[in-house]
Amino acid sequence: MNEHNPITVRIDEMVQVWKKNVLPRHSLIRWMLKPEDHRMYEGFCRLEASPHGKLDNLFVFFYTPFSNAKTYSHALLQNWLNEYDDPRQRKLLTSAGIKSEWDVQAFRKAVEENNYAACDQLLPAMILSYKKFIGQQQAAFVFSVLPKEMSSPQQFQQWLHQWMEQPKEPGIQLLVFDHVEGNFWGTVFEYYTDYTVTLKHDLRMQDAIRQIATAGAATDPYAFFRKCMFEMGEAANKKNKPLLSEWGEKAIESGKKTGDKSLLATAYITYAGMLFNFKDHELINQLLDTGIRLCNQEIANGNEAIKPMLLQYYTYKGADLQIQKERKEALQWFMKAGDEAVAFGFTTQAISAYYKAWIFADYKNWNEEKLQACQQALQLTGKLTDEEIQASEYPFMAYDYVQQKQHDEKNSLIKEVTDKMVSAYGINWQKDVEELKQNYTKKKIREANAGEVAV
Repeated sequence: MNEHNPITVRIDEMVQVWKKNVLPRHSLIRWMLKPEDHRMYEGFCRLEASPHGKLDNLFVFFYTPFSNAKTYSHALLQNWLNEYDDPRQRKLLTSAGIKSEWDVQAFRKAVEENNYAACDQLLPAMILSYKKFIGQQQAAFVFSVLPKEMSSPQQFQQWLHQWMEQPKEPGIQLLVFDHVEGNFWGTVFEYYTDYTVTLKHDLRMQDAIRQIATAGAATDPYAFFRKCMFEMGEAANKKNKPLLSEWGEKAIESGKKTGDKSLLATAYITYAGMLFNFKDHELINQLLDTGIRLCNQEIANGNEAIKPMLLQYYTYKGADLQIQKERKEALQWFMKAGDEAVAFGFTTQAISAYYKAWIFADYKNWNEEKLQACQQALQLTGKLTDEEIQASEYPFMAYDYVQQKQHDEKNSLIKEVTDKMVSAYGINWQKDVEELKQNYTKKKIREANAGEVAV
């Protein structure tokens, strides 16, 4: 690894924070970082779980999806057994000099019988068994997770409580990721304060990304374009409009020189977006309209890749009109983004656009428009997978619609939506959505209350 690479430098810093703060008595550890820094948490765990790790601890790392507290230990054991059964994993163990078989009979039996209570108790035992299997009984063991799906933060917190209550030998540690703003697992960490530790560090990821993105900017037109993007951001943060305009024009020129129309469209929309703080509506409108014409020309010429950009332009148009208090016209642009996304076959983007219209109409008490946005979104129910439902704003509209229309027995959409939500979240889906609203949408609710819709 290149020791001067900005990402390597930051992972090294994380290693130092760990060495300084983590003690053998800590059986639960969390990295508390910005939500967007989850990739660095992932990188840290993956590095430490590899032969190149810099800590003395023995790490394993799983992305096992979390659905509820009752079944998660079972899912982790199953995931681990699947890893062990993988021929590629066996080959790696053999090349590391581990020729013996791991006795996993008890763990396999509990998993096959879906004995969830036994799986909770067996997780620490499986860790001890693994340490013995690879001949590392004395090594401190870190079981690190980053669930690729998280259906219920409250349920996960309950599972963390269960983990803390399980009898464990010293040197067995669980590592999780938490958000600085969310503090989702705070209750557990405060309750078991003597046996938990929270690790925090400012990773300065914007600086790292800038260093990587602008390397070679003097000779590479694409690198120079990225430099323009960063400089525009700096100027906007400093509220320096002349400097923003200077770099905005350079970005447009750079985009034209490359001949890359997607890059040019990015220049127009980024420049326009950064002008929102200055409320230069005339220039914003000019940039957005130019970008929309460019996108439409490209789509007509067969450039499918620029379609998502056009949808973003529509949302920006709506947001700019909203700031100017042209509210009905703003709503039309949000709906247009949704309708066009449907036409393009971009179902999840359509849901997101209709959600913007829905939450805006809700704030303005425009009940007819709110219902229209909601129904347009819910008409897409059959085109969404359970995973797409869980990752989108669909549940909030589904919940609201079912609450309003639950007594309308002839409404076939109610049944379709309810069936889909039961499939995605289980029979108690309405309770889960109430939790989601509390945990995940605080920011969006604040925006709605302020009459804002984030672009």
